[in-house]
Amino acid sequence: MHLSVSELERAQSRPLTRRQKRLKQDVPESSDDLEVFAQDEGTSSSSESQVELNLFVRWYSPTGKTKVNMLQLQPVQGVDALQGVSKNLVVRAFPEAERPDYLTSDDFYKFTPTEEFMTLPGDIARTEFRLVASYGGWEYTVLERELGAHRDPERKMLVTVIEFESTALMIGHVGVRVSLIAYPVVSVKKSFLDEITAELKSNPNFKGIM
Repeated sequence: MHLSVSELERAQSRPLTRRQKRLKQDVPESSDDLEVFAQDEGTSSSSESQVELNLFVRWYSPTGKTKVNMLQLQPVQGVDALQGVSKNLVVRAFPEAERPDYLTSDDFYKFTPTEEFMTLPGDIARTEFRLVASYGGWEYTVLERELGAHRDPERKMLVTVIEFESTALMIGHVGVRVSLIAYPVVSVKKSFLDEITAELKSNPNFKGIM
């Protein structure tokens, strides 16, 4: 398996604005953890009282076409808690002794998408990320950034991006490989997410960001 790894090391901070959007259906329940998202395993609560995160990934082709993917995020304690393809990719790309702080430090909450990987539609000229928090039946954009954007010392969100190829699929006597991409770990700065969560739960006028 050939791996191409990018570590996004900074996120951008933008002013608050009035963007918010009513969800068309109830937000599904999830087993949130990591203090702010704490919920004991085996217990259930109304999705209206939980904060859930989704990562929207927008791809731009060289010709200007766009494709948007929504990745539902679930919290994990760290790399060792990953499973399946996600764990295999991260372990191979980052030997334990060489893992960056955003994969190991308690200063970051770690999340992994429920969808482990996606098929690349072709050449991608630009990638944008949008972090969306869902709470009380509403969703709020809380952070936006671009892949390869100028570094921000605040490091609010760091996305691990790994490109790889599938094993050869035999069609007749010809082996065909598919280009795939994964975002196995999304690390969000703890202080930033704690502040956002507190705002969502206590400030009825919270609108998200521009």
